[in-house]
Amino acid sequence: MQPTLRHSDVVICVKSNKNIKRGDIIAFYNNDKILLKRVIGLPGDLVMIDQNGTVIINGDTLQENYVSALSLEPCDKELPVYVPENSYFVLGDQRITSMDSRSEMIGMISEDRIIGEAKLRVWPLDKISSIEKTEGGA
Repeated sequence: MQPTLRHSDVVICVKSNKNIKRGDIIAFYNNDKILLKRVIGLPGDLVMIDQNGTVIINGDTLQENYVSALSLEPCDKELPVYVPENSYFVLGDQRITSMDSRSEMIGMISEDRIIGEAKLRVWPLDKISSIEKTEGGA
């Protein structure tokens, strides 16, 4: 999730599947690990990523000022894709190396896999801050 979060950061998550919005950072289970990724696609959305890595939601380009560099890869899913009911399409902010919904290994994140929304960074101490949702305009 760099540059927003670093690997060593400790965050507090709030459990709520009801108010998840585009741009939120969520924690979820993937096998025996907990991952943090940004919500890009909501239930019912049509998600497309072009060859340059630009994300298009329901025909509108997503403005992503939080991404370090755009990238389509790594991607083994056929795009565009519809986000199923009770699921979310997530991407990491460091697109070139992020394993996220573009990969069959992660896929769509169903509500039962979600731990909560990342709200507060508590470590390192000199970086204590709220984790602001970055609204990506689509």
